[in-house]
Amino acid sequence: MTPDNHRSSAASLPAVLLAARFLFPFDERRHAGDPHWRAAGRWLVAWGLLIGGLYALVFRVAWRWFGEYQGIRWLPVAAVLTVDLGCCGYRLLAGSAGIASACRPNAVGSSPPPGLPTLLAIVLVAITKYAMLLSLPLGVWRSSPAGVWVWEHSLARLGLLYPQAIYRPLILMPLWGRWAMTLAVTIGRVAPGGSNRLRAMARGTHLAVVVIYWLFCAAVTTMYCTPSGEHLARGVVIALAVMVVSYLSSFVLARRTGGQTEATVGTTALAAELAFLGLYLPVVSDIYWY
Repeated sequence: MTPDNHRSSAASLPAVLLAARFLFPFDERRHAGDPHWRAAGRWLVAWGLLIGGLYALVFRVAWRWFGEYQGIRWLPVAAVLTVDLGCCGYRLLAGSAGIASACRPNAVGSSPPPGLPTLLAIVLVAITKYAMLLSLPLGVWRSSPAGVWVWEHSLARLGLLYPQAIYRPLILMPLWGRWAMTLAVTIGRVAPGGSNRLRAMARGTHLAVVVIYWLFCAAVTTMYCTPSGEHLARGVVIALAVMVVSYLSSFVLARRTGGQTEATVGTTALAAELAFLGLYLPVVSDIYWY
């Protein structure tokens, strides 16, 4: 390794760790003035891929340990949701709860009790995600046409990079959510009350980075949603639709709050995750012919 490459790797490590600090429930006040926050936004998608791998692993372990009941994987999904809402997706949940609380009516006599919008947001997110994850199919083929078998067999050579069908949306969901975060920090300006670390990330994240990461996410989505050549368009449509939902969510939320905040960025990520699952589930029976 040359000295320049060594310095580049050493400079990237703090940004990687700061991206994790932004995503996970760590103390927000620590390292708030670190200059490496400018590069942290470029590592959100990489963390999304790692989080997706963790979800697949947790699901696999819980599935082997607890099994399923009448074909429904109650406890494995609950295990994934616990990791998601309690740790890896905590910022997304906190952002949506913060937005719900901020949008509480102010008129006398019509305002709900303090904390009620936040509680409702948390409950609705948890129920919606749990129901969607429970609906993920196993992806077992009723028949294996020659073209489909050859396609799947070729991709299966990728090993862990091409997991079984049921694990693929668990990987794609957080991947799209963290890409949506990267998109959100580049849209508009940071709100006057926005955090310094978000302001630094917005300055260091450019549209070219967002586009490159979208191409990567779209390629993985298309590969995972394309067991045969005739399904190629479905993955592309899902990727395009998630992009549109993410952009509109970020734009609308930023308009309501006077600019981007950590709450709007987290809520945009949550919208992207739910949009992906909402787009994936209706077409999955056609994709896997089960």
